[in-house]
Amino acid sequence: DPTRQVATVSVSLEGWEPVDVAAVLDSSFGIAVRSGLHCAPLAHRTLGTFPRGTVRLSAGCFTTNDDVDQALAALRKLAGSAA
Repeated sequence: DPTRQVATVSVSLEGWEPVDVAAVLDSSFGIAVRSGLHCAPLAHRTLGTFPRGTVRLSAGCFTTNDDVDQALAALRKLAGSAA
């Protein structure tokens, strides 16, 4: 049932380490994410993101469209600058 599913997205920003993206999203924007290999190092080898990993955003049942828009705006802002 698609209405009962949630989205998980992993991203990388050029010029940024995933751990730094996660720290800035938390400290500057109040957005909690997870950085790293997400217990899937072989998947990251396949994707070419090993050993740095990615930043994972997971929407939940209480995530609003505004929350998603704020996360996208924060990522756009970070992508426009270097760490």
